[in-house]
Amino acid sequence: MPPDTISVTFLGTAAGRPSTTRNVSSLVVKLDSKLWVFDAGEATQHQFMDDRCSLSMSRVARLFITHMHGDHINGLPGLLCTISAGEGSVLPGQEDPRLGGSQGIPPTEIYGPSGLRLFLRTCLALTQSILSRPYVVHELLFADEPEEVGELHPSERRGRSIRADERGFWRDVVGEAEGGGVSVSAGPIQHTIRCLGYLLSEAPRALPIQPNLYIPHLKKPANAAALAAQGIKNPLSILSQLQTSREPVTLADGTVLRPPDPNPHGGRRVMILGDTFDARALVELVRPADSSGKPAAGEVDLVVHESTNAYLPTWDDSHAPSKQRDGALVTEASVRALAREHGHSTPQVAGEFARLVGARELVLNHLSVKYPDPDARGAQGASDESRAKWRGMLGEIERQADEALRGGGRVDEGVEVEGSRTARVRTASDFMTVDVVRRDKRQ
Repeated sequence: MPPDTISVTFLGTAAGRPSTTRNVSSLVVKLDSKLWVFDAGEATQHQFMDDRCSLSMSRVARLFITHMHGDHINGLPGLLCTISAGEGSVLPGQEDPRLGGSQGIPPTEIYGPSGLRLFLRTCLALTQSILSRPYVVHELLFADEPEEVGELHPSERRGRSIRADERGFWRDVVGEAEGGGVSVSAGPIQHTIRCLGYLLSEAPRALPIQPNLYIPHLKKPANAAALAAQGIKNPLSILSQLQTSREPVTLADGTVLRPPDPNPHGGRRVMILGDTFDARALVELVRPADSSGKPAAGEVDLVVHESTNAYLPTWDDSHAPSKQRDGALVTEASVRALAREHGHSTPQVAGEFARLVGARELVLNHLSVKYPDPDARGAQGASDESRAKWRGMLGEIERQADEALRGGGRVDEGVEVEGSRTARVRTASDFMTVDVVRRDKRQ
């Protein structure tokens, strides 16, 4: 069964380095009681332990890494050690008791780009860390990348080396069955190094059952008697069985009761991107082209897209109308071009991508240290004037992305998209949680 609740909690929203109001990149997807972590910048484990976070590290089952930059992975070894009792050591020649006790424990599943295995092996080996819960790394390899098959760390189990398909995607690296009704696929996005974007897709949930279609058949004396002979005293209990098992039931008179059809709109979809200046390759993953070659209709409930830089002439003195950079006036186009040179996006880029994939909600993440969170604890000592300025900056960033999402921005290369949608745009803040509402419970 798909999860009843899906939510995303941000543990770090800063670009490149931490600030007094934001930690570096990490977020957690909560699927009922299970936790899947996406990226683990430095001090991710501290964010878990903060009193503003209600998530338990012990429930982390899977981790997904977008790319190998330090602000996205430097917290991974420490996080693994904490959730797996990796601290401590034994004298030379002694057997570490944690090794024997971990044999029957399911490993922590980790997915990410080439180099992730070597990174973890090196960090854990040099710090002599042994984990009470083993781990396994599944590397998502591009066509020209070799498979890493070196010696395993004592706490490591052999993982898969997953090649991209002919379209350049890693489909169903986590299948619906193992993901508890949620699958995970990945695709390449453009950054300064190879980088991944992840798509979480919920299995279609069955439409609500309509009792009036079933009850007359269940109440027929012959059918009720046959069910009673099978130990089913209340024939109406078959209704819940049909809803949950989705298996047809044949009654004594030959009538076949079939479960309700899946929701034609499908299940929820969440897209989480690493750093990027262009993620449009993922449009095909979300909206496969139809026979004419045009993207088919699709919808993503939540897109998390970076927005490292923004053109803010009203709020940022370096963007004032008279300011120049390299002999030219600073403009929205020049800020966008500079962000691209560093592998990053502006609010317009994020909004345009969200429009392409039919996003219902867009959260802007990986924000420059120039854009503090005015409501964070670290901002409490700032002046009211400063906090008002920061709030104005974030509001303008949201406005720019919203305008692009609704069609006011440009969409490069003539990609056809649907008309404007009702969507919500927010800038992320540490410890902010976004609930992804079930499609059958939307208002």
